[in-house]
Amino acid sequence: MKNTKTAFITFFSVIPDNMGSSTVVNSRFKSWPSKKKLFQLSHIKKINNKNTKTIFIKKEKPLNKIFSLPELIFSVFLYLKSSKNKIIVIEGASWIFYSFLVFFLLKLIFIKSKIIYISHSIESEIRKKFSNTFIYLLTKYLEGLMFKYVDISTSVSKYEKSKIKKLYNVNTILYPNAINIDYKVGIKKITKDYILYSGSYLYRPNKNAIDYLNNNIMPILLTKHPKIKLLLTGGGLKKKYPWVINKNIIPKKELYNLIYHSKCLCVPLKFGSGTRIKIIEALSIGAIVISSSKGIEGIELNKKNPPFVLKNNKKFINTIDNVIKNNRSIKKKSIIAKNFYLKKYLMRKITNNFLKNCL
Repeated sequence: MKNTKTAFITFFSVIPDNMGSSTVVNSRFKSWPSKKKLFQLSHIKKINNKNTKTIFIKKEKPLNKIFSLPELIFSVFLYLKSSKNKIIVIEGASWIFYSFLVFFLLKLIFIKSKIIYISHSIESEIRKKFSNTFIYLLTKYLEGLMFKYVDISTSVSKYEKSKIKKLYNVNTILYPNAINIDYKVGIKKITKDYILYSGSYLYRPNKNAIDYLNNNIMPILLTKHPKIKLLLTGGGLKKKYPWVINKNIIPKKELYNLIYHSKCLCVPLKFGSGTRIKIIEALSIGAIVISSSKGIEGIELNKKNPPFVLKNNKKFINTIDNVIKNNRSIKKKSIIAKNFYLKKYLMRKITNNFLKNCL
């Protein structure tokens, strides 16, 4: 990829890495071989250096992002204008309106550029569930145009690839969510026993899962294990519970430490799209995972039990109880299985294959 510059565009914070999508983009960016620069909208921290350009917004609101798009586009223009070969990677883990507008304008400016749309999920499905009818219909229309007219569009799993084909009659390139993990087991920093859920309470599917854990799982689980805690990361939850340890947003290495030393990562998601990065991370470091079938959807598994995949949320309490009682023996199985996931979801390998076949 000589004489090539690549601009990565995100409408959320990638650096610092504070959520699953950030982890994926960070890993992809570091694995990309050509000259590259990340352009991000962020309300967390203003980071500007050789490899990163941050357009800072005070609050993470749609209007703030829309008003910041001209600056973002102009910054990309300045970076790419002198390059002979231009690649633009648009990371789709945000409202499709931002992605489509940036795609449309940059394609007008750089007609010969190659623009890649990285689909993190099928957004119209999420909007249909949680947004009003107008936003849902607008999202579905723009998502269809994006998949149809962008130079290369991707999907995160075979399951989503087939759904996109059915919805929009477009054949996407399989580019699974993946990570580059560099984790060494550290000392357990929390002495209490706990199960863990990681995800922002401000995102509706996470809110539903956290509410289910607090309202349906923990009161019953505490009758069997009175000292067990629910540890949450990701921020957003304001309500206090006597059994909750709320760590909010934490650095990645600390998160891995907490996941590894937990009794299990518990993911009772009832709705979602794409693949859950926290589950891939947990499996890759040898943690025990208990998930609904929706939560683990799209992830290729080595074996089961662990991870425990439950079609019925009512089975969660009995499964968590079993994992707590037999934690040492089940943990050994998870540690043995981690090598499968480290190889299967290694971003460097997946990115190299993608570039070899598509560029």
